Amino acid sequence: MIAKKAFNDEIKRIEGEIAQVQRLDAVNSGLQAFNWVFLHPYSQGGDIGVLSRFLKSENAEEKILSFFAYKFLDLRNTIHLIDGFYRKRPFLKDYADSIEESVLLCLQKDFRGAITILLPVIEGTLRKYLVDKRGEHKKKETDISKLLNSIEDLKEDYIELQKKYLKNRFDYLVISNNYFDINQEEAILNKNKQYFDLWMKQLKSYLKNNLYKNTREVEATDKLNRHLIFHALEDNIEFTFGNYLRLFNCLSYLSWVIGMTNEGCSVLSQANEQDVMDKWADYLKILVISEALNETKVSIYKKEIVSFKKYLPKQYLPFIEQPETRIKKILEDYNFLKGFEKSKINSIPKLFKGILFFNSIRRAPKS
Repeated sequence: MIAKKAFNDEIKRIEGEIAQVQRLDAVNSGLQAFNWVFLHPYSQGGDIGVLSRFLKSENAEEKILSFFAYKFLDLRNTIHLIDGFYRKRPFLKDYADSIEESVLLCLQKDFRGAITILLPVIEGTLRKYLVDKRGEHKKKETDISKLLNSIEDLKEDYIELQKKYLKNRFDYLVISNNYFDINQEEAILNKNKQYFDLWMKQLKSYLKNNLYKNTREVEATDKLNRHLIFHALEDNIEFTFGNYLRLFNCLSYLSWVIGMTNEGCSVLSQANEQDVMDKWADYLKILVISEALNETKVSIYKKEIVSFKKYLPKQYLPFIEQPETRIKKILEDYNFLKGFEKSKINSIPKLFKGILFFNSIRRAPKS
């Protein structure tokens, strides 16, 4: 009787988790249909309801981008993902520096560079796992269908670990010789497989049908495609903030699945909070300078550069706007070079010193 109740409770618990992922899966299917940013395993339960409403509303695309942008630009959370999860996961941790470099490029609005750096991380992580599982002959594997087969191997590892956790959780049944029979254990593990497959369905779908779709055989419906980008087969690739966030969210899938198949991985961030705060200050410096350079980039690129300020949490704005204004004033000192005659180029250092001296007097606070 004790074992039967424990069995029913365990089945009910996993079915509850499956139902939650099914709701998330339905939302992600709606998001992926439009090539929009999608939810990942570290998303919060309330996110499902919010995005469900957005999908049915006017200006859905902008609202959804704002939702994910807000989360990413709440930089302490992003740092926790990098240092508290990605750096702690086998295989993925080897790319943590590349991931962070891509984030810093993103903050500087260099989305082309940020995306290009991040693209190899996903397949590289899967390949490293495959080599560990299947041997060195997989070291040069580039076929995405074979790389995606590693997810089946990950599922086997996941089920083995769940089998071990099951016995640990119900050790009182093992001790009393009342542990689940073979059929009960198999039924529980099958529910775990269903749960795992639901999560991985979303990642596999995006990688197979979008990011790594074989464009030699089928026309791409999503221009954010590895083959199109690396072989320069398209001129109008959308190197955008939204597309960067799609790639970045894929990392959370990889982090989650690797964490769920390795016993030593914590489900909580393992980053030191003081280290996170210190790095947050440095990330803010980059963000401030990035915002101050918007007008300069518009002048160079001859196109609109979108400000991140509309996506930022309100409490960030005082940290951004005041120093941004000061930096812009400093950058204005260089405008005297525009239209400067080449024949007088040797006089620039002396003139620049004079301009700096004049501006320091002009900007000095009046007593």
